[in-house]
Amino acid sequence: MKKALGNTVVFVVLYILFMIPTYVLPYLGSNSSLINAAGAASGVGMNPAFWIHLLSLLVLVALAWFRGANIGKTWLIIFPILALTFDLIPGLSSIPLIPTIMHLLAIILGAVGVNAVNIQQPKTNV
Repeated sequence: MKKALGNTVVFVVLYILFMIPTYVLPYLGSNSSLINAAGAASGVGMNPAFWIHLLSLLVLVALAWFRGANIGKTWLIIFPILALTFDLIPGLSSIPLIPTIMHLLAIILGAVGVNAVNIQQPKTNV
């Protein structure tokens, strides 16, 4: 996994593939607290789309965690965690574009600056 996520293209493609369901599934009520509460109250359980949505977001968190550890940016994980928070918590999910901005930051910062980490700085005698 470490070698696969070391490649920038693999990281970006995997991130986008798992990000797509987070934009499609809300049309099926995956982040609707009303639908999930009604399903839980009637004994049917949570909306199945919710679990797929949650799994997709957790995979994005794991991808950012592995990628951040691989390129020396351990703080990269915060962006998909914030996207998850703003996507699934009632009230916060009504604020538009925050998850999109967090996903874009994770992709851009996870892809840019990799060479700067790998190049060793020259030693200076001060």
